[in-house]
Amino acid sequence: MNRYMYLTIAAALAVGGCSQAPSTESESAMNEPMTVESPVAETTATMQPIRYNEFVWCTSGENGNAENVAARNAYWANAVSEIGLDTLVSASLTPQGWSSDSFDRLTLLMWPDKEARDAGWAAYAEAGIEAELNTRFAGVEACGGENWANVYGLDVYQPRTPTVSGLDTITDSAYTGYSFCSFNEGKEAADLRAVVTSPFMTFVDDFEVEEGPNSFNFLVQVPDFEETEVELHEAVPPTFDFVWTSFWGNETDRALTEAVWAEKGAAIQAQFDEVVTCSEEQGYDIAIIKQAAI
Repeated sequence: MNRYMYLTIAAALAVGGCSQAPSTESESAMNEPMTVESPVAETTATMQPIRYNEFVWCTSGENGNAENVAARNAYWANAVSEIGLDTLVSASLTPQGWSSDSFDRLTLLMWPDKEARDAGWAAYAEAGIEAELNTRFAGVEACGGENWANVYGLDVYQPRTPTVSGLDTITDSAYTGYSFCSFNEGKEAADLRAVVTSPFMTFVDDFEVEEGPNSFNFLVQVPDFEETEVELHEAVPPTFDFVWTSFWGNETDRALTEAVWAEKGAAIQAQFDEVVTCSEEQGYDIAIIKQAAI
């Protein structure tokens, strides 16, 4: 994804989305920090992502049972807290109903911003936490790949503030889904913005008026890497412009929104489909590993 496209998408993300509407997270190599340039500088200068996410590939070892993974995660969470990473939030994502040859699960790191990420990874390396994990929990899991090549950073934009805080609603059935999206030929950010601001956000607002508060949230994540220069797993298209994210804190909320979308959302979905093409949604069970310190 070239720099101009990055800026163009960023300009849309305050009100952006994609076709997978309510549906049917180093030391890795990153691009240079984004510089705002004409012709969209004025627009992007006033817009900020809500955080910086990193997704880390993790593969189970010969001792990688659920109990040992949980113990490793608990040790890791305590260790990063002890070195002052109070604002870092982390979750474990396990594929739901599918699998990948590239990983068994993902560790999601939710940083306040990219600067916090840089400082956090520097402190982590200095503290030697990874080496201690490998000693204490030998054969449990391996994360990040060789030289942390399998760590993927994305800027996160939240077009609509959810009615119910996501972290407060997470249960054993919490779910998040990712679709990798590209603009169709001749379409651009303004076309996407028009669909998201209305009718999609109107649909979400009306849905909650009728059905009550819901943990549904949607995000747009813009890659901070060139897709052609990193390893992608088999279900990801070779190039994409952004990642649409859907989230529900529990199965009841998800089932309700999907049912209503199936009944009433076809016309809106068709408008999304005119603007963008998205991959099939990849769903994950999500469990919190570390909360931010209060």
